[in-house]
Amino acid sequence: MKNARRAAAALLVAVTLAVPAFVAVPAPAAAQGAEADALRAVLLESKEKSRGVAIHANGATINAVVVSVDDRYVIARSQQSSRIVVRLDRIDGVSAFF
Repeated sequence: MKNARRAAAALLVAVTLAVPAFVAVPAPAAAQGAEADALRAVLLESKEKSRGVAIHANGATINAVVVSVDDRYVIARSQQSSRIVVRLDRIDGVSAFF
């Protein structure tokens, strides 16, 4: 039983050290909070100035003007759509057109 535990521990260490450097490691909670604050700041600025933003979500880009932002959703409008609802946790990035 001791040998099996040692072998498992050795295997775990070997696999951990063998992970390539390019594998994405999640950012610490503090960094994620700062990213969310910056994202929310750009979205709120779009709402206040009625200026356009490009919302990048899941490989798609949505050009729109933000109508409202709450804890979970961004509601926006565009020339093609009168109402666009995007979950905040699905947004990868935002580009401002100010």
